[in-house]
Amino acid sequence: MEELDLDWGIATPEGYDDANREALHVLNVNFIGEANRNRVVKFACARVLHFHRHLPKGSSQRVRFDLRGQLVSNKTLEFARQAIVEETAKHGIQVSVEFLTN
Repeated sequence: MEELDLDWGIATPEGYDDANREALHVLNVNFIGEANRNRVVKFACARVLHFHRHLPKGSSQRVRFDLRGQLVSNKTLEFARQAIVEETAKHGIQVSVEFLTN
């Protein structure tokens, strides 16, 4: 995967659960078409990597994609989930990926 170090500025997740030490990212993105999906995966990975540097040590992250209204196959969703989990795991980051669909 291409370089994921972007200048994001200050880290502000949509939410942080102190009890579970988990940051939440909610992304409403265009998941239709391979080029869009590749961009989204790169963006999500870069965001997780950036936040990792700013979150309390030992934090995990959860990425929830809001894809309502988009017809995306389960196979495509699983491919994206696997790509994000594997790329962030290379950096020692635990992330879960969810998809909100119709």
